[in-house]
Amino acid sequence: MNDSGTTWRQGQILKHEDAVSLGLLMEEETGVKVVVISHDCDLQSSSEPKVELIAGPLLRGASNFSRAKHPRILHLNFENAADVDLNAIELRHDNKLLIDKDKFTCPECDPTLTISPEEKQALKQWLAARYGRPAFPDVFESRLRAFDIKKFRFEKELAKIISQHSRHLIGVFFDLGEDRFTDLEEGTPYELNIHMVYDAIDGGPEARQEAEQAVALINKLFTTYHGEPSESELIALMSCNAVPDTEFTLYALRRMDQWRVEYISLMGDEIGDYLNPSI
Repeated sequence: MNDSGTTWRQGQILKHEDAVSLGLLMEEETGVKVVVISHDCDLQSSSEPKVELIAGPLLRGASNFSRAKHPRILHLNFENAADVDLNAIELRHDNKLLIDKDKFTCPECDPTLTISPEEKQALKQWLAARYGRPAFPDVFESRLRAFDIKKFRFEKELAKIISQHSRHLIGVFFDLGEDRFTDLEEGTPYELNIHMVYDAIDGGPEARQEAEQAVALINKLFTTYHGEPSESELIALMSCNAVPDTEFTLYALRRMDQWRVEYISLMGDEIGDYLNPSI
């Protein structure tokens, strides 16, 4: 690879014969593709000696794994896929591959498998999310689990609600205000505002309706276990709103955190590998 002159970019897909010649795939693995995941700058820079890739199977893309909603699995959707049942590649972090740049001599990507700028942005967000998971205060985390008994898990119930209305969701954000990094004393509740950010352009009225349905169920869940805001001593849910992404500002993003529940995917129950949506 000629670093500064390479035409390769993040999100591009290798031709099958090139992936085979590099030893990344077997000849018979025609249902598997290899995606370049190195950042564009790293592909251009001689200071980065490796090219990072991920191999994954072709499949029908699922909404719960699109747009970086799941931190470990991404369905990267093609533009104008010829086969709707094979319109995406499933990427998993544990399928990452590395190859020396001087051995990466593929002249061009597969022109029949391309992704949109939106899908490339989702890929960037998914890759970044692996190392950028926010940490809420320990006391807040423990209060979320204050009512857990036997098989009941408050966070699991919250994730279940979101998963049932996640088709158009872009992110779920927790705003703890000035207590974002503070372990509060007993008797002082966290004042929590939840923002259900949905895709207003592609989703339209249906996206808003889905988000508002989730909002109603989340309000009910918090009221049932934590009570009304004026009476709660643990977590006072001050508001839970459906917010179109067109109105979710950078200022708002900087003062709050995505909600992620990593342990849920390890529980092996009916939720499976679903995690809440994320940016």
